[in-house]
Amino acid sequence: MAYEDKNFLERALRVRDQLAERLLDQPEVSLIDIGRDPQDHGDSPQLVVRVHIRQAEYANNLAIPEEMDGIPIRVIVGDYRLQ
Repeated sequence: MAYEDKNFLERALRVRDQLAERLLDQPEVSLIDIGRDPQDHGDSPQLVVRVHIRQAEYANNLAIPEEMDGIPIRVIVGDYRLQ
């Protein structure tokens, strides 16, 4: 999908906000953002909503969907710390 697609970006922002409302109070979730698909290694990676969790085993407990409103959702494992 083209980055310039205003409808796509509006839907992606809405999905990000819905997931943030539902998941950011969970200690397992560290961040929810919109970015390049880490699974897509092509020349023009697709934008997706990314849910960053601290450990892989948390993904099953959080019931994160694979997509919402046609927007792909990816789970990324990363325990981020201030440096």
